[in-house]
Amino acid sequence: MPAAGSELLPNLPPVYRVAFRWTVIGVLTLVAFWPSFDSLMEETFSGAIVGYVLAIPFLTLVAAQGVARRRDAELPIHDRQTDLIVGFMGMVLALLVKGVLLERYADQYHLLRLDMLAMWLFVVSASVTMFGLRPVARFAWVWLLLLAAFPIGFRILVISLGGTRYAAGFVMVLLAAAATALAVGRTRRRGFVGAAATAVLGSAIVLGMMLLFPDARVIAYELIPSLTATSVVCSVMYLSSRRGETKAPFNGPINSLSAKTIQLAGALVLVFAVLLALISPPTSSAPPVYREDALEFGTPLIAPTGWQTTDTSEFDFVKRFFGRDSTLIRQYMTAEEGNPAWDKLSRPRTVVVDSVTSPSPVSFTVYPDSVIYDMKAVRTSEGREVDLGNGVVGEMFTVIDDTLHVTWTKLTWTWRNKSQAQRVTLLTVDNHDPGAPFPEPEDALVSNLNTVFMVLIRGNSVATDDDPDFKDAGLLTVFGRDLVATQLAAATESS
Repeated sequence: MPAAGSELLPNLPPVYRVAFRWTVIGVLTLVAFWPSFDSLMEETFSGAIVGYVLAIPFLTLVAAQGVARRRDAELPIHDRQTDLIVGFMGMVLALLVKGVLLERYADQYHLLRLDMLAMWLFVVSASVTMFGLRPVARFAWVWLLLLAAFPIGFRILVISLGGTRYAAGFVMVLLAAAATALAVGRTRRRGFVGAAATAVLGSAIVLGMMLLFPDARVIAYELIPSLTATSVVCSVMYLSSRRGETKAPFNGPINSLSAKTIQLAGALVLVFAVLLALISPPTSSAPPVYREDALEFGTPLIAPTGWQTTDTSEFDFVKRFFGRDSTLIRQYMTAEEGNPAWDKLSRPRTVVVDSVTSPSPVSFTVYPDSVIYDMKAVRTSEGREVDLGNGVVGEMFTVIDDTLHVTWTKLTWTWRNKSQAQRVTLLTVDNHDPGAPFPEPEDALVSNLNTVFMVLIRGNSVATDDDPDFKDAGLLTVFGRDLVATQLAAATESS
């Protein structure tokens, strides 16, 4: 038994003790965030752009080994109390992010992936605890690169560039160039040359794939150009810098570890890993997706009996979110006759019907319908399930716009056929006059981040209608059932 306070495995060389500590951190990270990894893999292999995260550990490792090779001698200041305090505080923050913020942003879980931010905080804090604050701080730029695994920034860049698999490939090349600059940047000039060479080679590979394999999966565009370019450029520059010298890796001296003892540190990291593992990611409360292979999507919906389509328009910006073959069709459907139950003056009511079709069903999980409407100044109620008949179940919400002083009632459901999915959103407004304002479809991802920030500061009440009045519940329920029945009847006839 080692004496109290002594190092575990004291007779092993430093490189093996470093590997042992990283193995502990890696295993405990998997324990703490296994459901997040599982969800990430499911999204990745369903065609979501979040698969780029698989490349981040490799790029980070390449950058870290370059920084480690040119590391200066550390001053002999090893304050384990400071290390443990900073590590403890960081892991508490990771626990709060996963335990509090994930639930607060449950509806945007797949969009924001705050669990990846919690994972980053845990890994950084565990490293401080196991290795010491000063050694970890020396790799500050590498930790910043690892933060790219938190995907909201990547999503915004890709969507801003068109949302295509090609855009995802080019953004990943930029990350690869940054990793190369850190890996080979013994001087600023050398770092710039490495980054530029990676950007040129990676972009050439993306362009080549666009010509030869235009329909390759998005994960191929994200991983192949970036990892290939970084590997080639780093290898060439490494071999070039060591001409006439030994090419053996890890041949330089390895300093003794700053943190001499890790028993307490390891126990602390283990406790937080268990606590994090006990917090499950939020599960979707949306109704199940109805499937009918005979349904045909991508064209305007058929108005039910007693209603007529008065206007139809299409919006192309949704291709940046839901894929190049996606569509967004807006239809205004007006009742042929008024109904005093829906309007006290028996004026014919108008329902806006927005139908978004996507070849990637998982995209509706990632992007809630709020990303196609500007919702930065509205309050939305909790959803209420509505039976629309034929096995289709929708959710109804009230949406209060405090700027326009109007209230919309919204009914939405998702259904799919064998290759596509469609999300249908019905909207009514409490102002029954002609020309009453409806929310206009637009790319609102960035503008709605203001609401995300306000919820972080002030809580869910800033964006939640706690006392909803479903004024048009009867209208939307009847109309929704008739619309569903009409589409299914047409699908049955065509099959």
